[in-house]
Amino acid sequence: MRIVAALLAGMAFSLGALATVFAHAEPATAKPGDGAVLNQAPGEIVLVMSQEMVIREGANDIDVLDLNGQEVTTIAATVDRADRKKLSVALPSSLATGKYTVKWKTVSSEDGDSDDGELSFTFDPAAQPNPGKEELRPDLLNPGGAETVEPGTAPSLSVDGSDSGVTWVLVAAVGIGMFVLGAGGTFLLVQRKS
Repeated sequence: MRIVAALLAGMAFSLGALATVFAHAEPATAKPGDGAVLNQAPGEIVLVMSQEMVIREGANDIDVLDLNGQEVTTIAATVDRADRKKLSVALPSSLATGKYTVKWKTVSSEDGDSDDGELSFTFDPAAQPNPGKEELRPDLLNPGGAETVEPGTAPSLSVDGSDSGVTWVLVAAVGIGMFVLGAGGTFLLVQRKS
């Protein structure tokens, strides 16, 4: 019985470690939202990441580029020292009408892994406003990364690679856990027979 308990504890530790190793500091929320259409120019870009970021010059940044690929941000982004998941950068007050690309990069303080990506928004005073997608990864907003499930629906499990590799890590972790349990069971059967 002690061996089974030890195997289960080891499996739980391994699964937790595996999920942490493959995690990155990626945006869980963005303001303005990805694909937003704004009638007023935003004063800043604010990204809330899935993990805390290192406090190191140049490690975490947001660059905002106009339609021609010219950078419009004039200062470096900053990590909020009171909430190290929050990365923001001020935008100039003279932002021209047009579509903008928001390029971000991060380094996680949990495992030192770097990540990067991009979002977009459009500033057009004459267009129909749209907030865009502010909650980029709702599963990363909940404690423990649990997926929010509406009543009467089943949680989804996708293995098509569309959710940045998080799901395949869970599938691999379950497979490793099943292997450990099977190996432990086989060990116990062999021990009983001898």
